[in-house]
Amino acid sequence: MLDDRRSFSVQALLDSGCTGSSIDVDFVRRNHIPTRKLPRPIPVYNADNTLNKGGPISEYVEGIVRIGDHSERMTLAVTSLGKSDIFIGYEWLRFHNPEIDWHSQTIKFDRCPDQCGYQARMVSPDDDDEPYDPSAHLEPGESILAVDMAPRISHHIRARSTAAQQIAEEQHKQKEQRTFEEIVPPHYHDFKDVFDKESFDELPEHRPWDHAIELIPGAKLTDCKVYPLSPEEQKQLDEFLEENLRSGRIRPSKSPMASPFFFVKKKDGKLRPVQDYCKLNDITVKNRYPLPLVQDLINKLKRARYFTKLDIRWGYNNVRIRPGDEWKAAFRTNRGLFEPLVMFFGLTNSPATFQSMMNDLFRNLINRGVVIIYLDDILIFTRTLEEHRRVVREVLQILRENKLYLKDEKCEFERTKIEYLGMIISEGRVAMDPAKVAGIREWPVPCCKRELQSFLGFTNFYRRFIRDYGDIAKPLTALTGNIEWHWGPTQAQAFAALKSAICSAPVLAIPTDNDPYRLECDASNYAVGAVLSQRQDGVWHPIAFLSKAMSSTERNYEIYDKELLAIMTALDEFRHYLMGAAQPFEIWTDHKNLEYYRKPQKLNRRQARWVSELANYQFTLHHKPGKTNIKSDLLSRRADHDRGDNDNADVVVLKDEWFQRVTEYRLEGEEEDILRRIRRNRGNRDRTVEKALACKEPGWKEDEEGLVTWKGRLYVPKDRHLRERIIRMNHDSVSAGHPGRYKTQELVTRDYWWPRLQGDIRRYIEGCEVCQRTKARHGKINAPLHPHDVPTENWEVISIDMVGALPESEGYDAILNVVDLRSKQLIAIPCNVELSAEGWAQLFFQHVYRRKGLPRKVISDRGPQFVSRFLKALYELLGIKGNPSTPYHPQTDGQTERVNQEIEQYLRIFINHRQNDWVRWLPIAEFCYNDRVHASTGYSPFYLNSGRHPWKGTTPRRPVRNETAQEFVDRVNRIREEAASAMRAAQEQMKRFHDRRRGEPREYQPGDRVWLEGVHIKTDRPMKKLDDKRYGPFKIVQKVGASAYRLAIPRTWRGVHPVVNESLLTPYVPPAFPSQARPDPPPPIVVDGLERWDIEEIVNSKRERGRLYYHIRWKDRPRSEWQWLTAAETRKYPGAIDLIATFHRDHPTAPRPLVIRLPPRHNAPLTIRIPPRPASSSDREDAILREGVMS
Repeated sequence: MLDDRRSFSVQALLDSGCTGSSIDVDFVRRNHIPTRKLPRPIPVYNADNTLNKGGPISEYVEGIVRIGDHSERMTLAVTSLGKSDIFIGYEWLRFHNPEIDWHSQTIKFDRCPDQCGYQARMVSPDDDDEPYDPSAHLEPGESILAVDMAPRISHHIRARSTAAQQIAEEQHKQKEQRTFEEIVPPHYHDFKDVFDKESFDELPEHRPWDHAIELIPGAKLTDCKVYPLSPEEQKQLDEFLEENLRSGRIRPSKSPMASPFFFVKKKDGKLRPVQDYCKLNDITVKNRYPLPLVQDLINKLKRARYFTKLDIRWGYNNVRIRPGDEWKAAFRTNRGLFEPLVMFFGLTNSPATFQSMMNDLFRNLINRGVVIIYLDDILIFTRTLEEHRRVVREVLQILRENKLYLKDEKCEFERTKIEYLGMIISEGRVAMDPAKVAGIREWPVPCCKRELQSFLGFTNFYRRFIRDYGDIAKPLTALTGNIEWHWGPTQAQAFAALKSAICSAPVLAIPTDNDPYRLECDASNYAVGAVLSQRQDGVWHPIAFLSKAMSSTERNYEIYDKELLAIMTALDEFRHYLMGAAQPFEIWTDHKNLEYYRKPQKLNRRQARWVSELANYQFTLHHKPGKTNIKSDLLSRRADHDRGDNDNADVVVLKDEWFQRVTEYRLEGEEEDILRRIRRNRGNRDRTVEKALACKEPGWKEDEEGLVTWKGRLYVPKDRHLRERIIRMNHDSVSAGHPGRYKTQELVTRDYWWPRLQGDIRRYIEGCEVCQRTKARHGKINAPLHPHDVPTENWEVISIDMVGALPESEGYDAILNVVDLRSKQLIAIPCNVELSAEGWAQLFFQHVYRRKGLPRKVISDRGPQFVSRFLKALYELLGIKGNPSTPYHPQTDGQTERVNQEIEQYLRIFINHRQNDWVRWLPIAEFCYNDRVHASTGYSPFYLNSGRHPWKGTTPRRPVRNETAQEFVDRVNRIREEAASAMRAAQEQMKRFHDRRRGEPREYQPGDRVWLEGVHIKTDRPMKKLDDKRYGPFKIVQKVGASAYRLAIPRTWRGVHPVVNESLLTPYVPPAFPSQARPDPPPPIVVDGLERWDIEEIVNSKRERGRLYYHIRWKDRPRSEWQWLTAAETRKYPGAIDLIATFHRDHPTAPRPLVIRLPPRHNAPLTIRIPPRPASSSDREDAILREGVMS
């Protein structure tokens, strides 16, 4: 039956697999049934998780559905149902719970809830329709979903039983209920009346802080309609009115204005009454009393050790409304019109009123710096426990005197770590609350592409906080493509790794007053995300995070509006940090989308409001490196504005100084910070530089910003830390790879210069512990040297060699190095030791021929893949001369042997302890090698092949050469001829100095520190050639005999004799720069009576005699002090459980606890314990880590 009193007899299908109830779209169109639009379309999926061909649901029908004499008003979604007219779904069946007799095909409504009000009767499919009068059931204007209702109100009224609500109720049921005596320490029990709920029910007295409601003069008074309530809600309303009328908090009203009233569900499943004061707030004069800045509150906590948190019971209800203003807050119900005498939630100025009262009541304690108050949350903090208890009693006494009462179940006493305002606070630290992301751990394993896309859509908002997000998520993103669904171990591992990464709450820095802020913003089609960071001690630390879903209206914004929406949302969220900041802050976003707002144009009201709010902030916009969703085509179009909104004049919205000109655009990062430091130190120049500038010597220039260059290189002032930082960037970084002295010098002097630069670099590298530990020592070679002829062209002569028998990484266990003998350029190819001649031919065409063409000669060792009949025939066919080395003389291919050493050295420095990620580092190792200058040519291989140096993002952009093609060719040819001449000179010099002398033995003294050569030391790492070359440093204890020394070897180094020959020792060179020095180790912690340090990383695991061991890397301790601990010992250290979980996530094949946690598909996780044998109690302890360590 419809509202227009038409009725239809239809065939309905009871379908428990359908979530809601729906009506067929063809039936609706055929019978001209009126429909209503949904706020946003809802996608529909079939049973096999495919999208319904009828498309998303965008409209619905309302009417009375009668089955026999059972009738009710229902809302039916309009969609394609095939042959059926109506589907009645699970929600209806669950509500009425009818008894269905499948044999007789009858339905009996004998279990309907009280809200239904129906008397049971059997209904059969054969029952005849009976006349039905809708007037007995319909009232004029009655509807389930009121269309004139604000969207959020209708959501609260009708979406009470969401899955999230059910989970919240279940969690509340499981929560342990504690008594007053269990919560409140005994020494505060004399204040029990302050926690008394009955005392709270009394009407508070009028005070100086009564809440005033001042209306804007001439404002139109508001009214509202009465919303229908369910029987449950009606019962709650009656109880609410009775209780508050009895206590005097409300009274009947004759107000000419009213606000709507409704209920929302709380976590415990109970209903909370809500008055919607939105329209009242719009015509209320705003109280600008400031709320405390979170930054100010946090700054006061830095030295506190003990914390107590108190929560005021129904805080706002403790404040009376100013006499004469009560009628303005009246609310309408189906029981009549009422007005409150106390301040209810939702009134616009309530926070300011309540904060003003609390500040006045506790002014003395706030001024003493022992109490902070944010609305109804009181935090007491002190340095000592004795003072803490004294202050708590003072606070309780003030509350008693002013008849303010506390919720004991929400109070916490005398804690050293506490949650406050969404943060975890302890002595000197503020951390993100892990509970905000803990729910992600229970995210079920996706069963189809749609569920996987939903998960990836969520995690994508956190990708900037997750290192190597793209690599981790790659197995999952690949599965969303046009391939067959297959969920295997690789996908499960990636899924668990992403959940673990999101749930790893990073420690937030406590903001400081004067350091600069950076705000990073992003927007998708459905939500906005942001992170606020602050630069402290030269490092950007996170301060706060934001992730917020867009409303249905915001999702319809144009893309440039969404980008600015993300910025405005973040500014509003973090305004207490950014408004009035000590210096202009940076906003990182895709600011090309915001170019739209630079043009003179007409704006709608929303855009005009935004840009007027931007005027309150001092900031600059920057492009976010690595962002890929550039939408320049959308920026070229003007947005269509709604008619009636074009009430703004043509204006330039954003100031020009907020943008950087595209021609001068730079990526923010190391480079920009270095330039900033150089400008800051321009008054600290070397005397020789000042003299050169004053005399205007050739090659010297100074720009208007104070940057000085010498022959195109940027001069670095006398700032030792800055000069050290530049050396470190060009030596320690992944893109540099710890090159030697001369190659580091060449990398630095491409862009920077300062006096005595060579000496600084020499001292830095001599003191580099990584270089001392990992680089090979080159001894005496007696054989005469016979260099190869210098080729006349690049890639005319190549040498090849294999670095073999490496630990398996991504299916490879060897590296094939191909080197051009003229330019020294390297192509490094991952391969397998079993590479055949045919395999080498295939790799040759894939990696060498397609890039460089055919060589004239190939130099190699005598590996079977390089001297086979097949390869000889292939070389002969292609006109290539093969030149294998003579037996037992690898020096024939000395060039590639040297390259092998450099690649091994790079990998040795950067790969993980288990050496199974070297394929990931190989491309960067190749890049580093090709970017280094070779002493024999004077140029880098990259430069000799391309005529330029690569830009790496950490160095200033160099001026672009404006040269013709012929000029470029001439310049490159000239460079190559110079390189060939340099190579010939270098070969002659090499031959002359080859085998010139043998090093003299060195005398060590007790106390000297030395490196111990690792040639005879066996470690747990898989491959010796990728392990460290030497270990230590160790102290000399004494000299033993003529050429041996006793070393202070740690006790954990079992099997290493402390007396060693002088030939196995290398002097240790201490660091010359502050950043190279190992920081002083933190004080040890005590575990089982033994001193230990904090664990920085778990690097390996093993099983020995049935027990599990972990190899521990101690924080700020040298490698020589790392040691093996049993799993039981390891777990006793702070944070060890998370480190163990991270290790096993990264190394799934490593020995692990005998607990396998399978990712759940539906409900509870499945845990399987596999005992290897009848275990002792200690073995069982080793075998069982905390639940979820493998997830």
